[in-house]
Amino acid sequence: MNSEMKINVSPVTRLGDKRVAYVLFTDKTSNAEFIIPGGELISNKGFDEEKLAEMKEYLEYEQDSLFRVAKELNPMRSFMRD
Repeated sequence: MNSEMKINVSPVTRLGDKRVAYVLFTDKTSNAEFIIPGGELISNKGFDEEKLAEMKEYLEYEQDSLFRVAKELNPMRSFMRD
């Protein structure tokens, strides 16, 4: 990943009977959203197939740690601190 790429992870949520999180990759002009576990592409605006393949490879390698981060996120706790 290049240094201009930003990655955001959502808190864990339910999708049907599965627990999932969403991972958003952004740079200055493009964004792509994936769902983990699994790395399914949800949306893409501006990234080419080569860059998407790099993101999927990154997700395969980092999926467990990203999901751990997502589990620790608590939007209500953050809201109550403000």
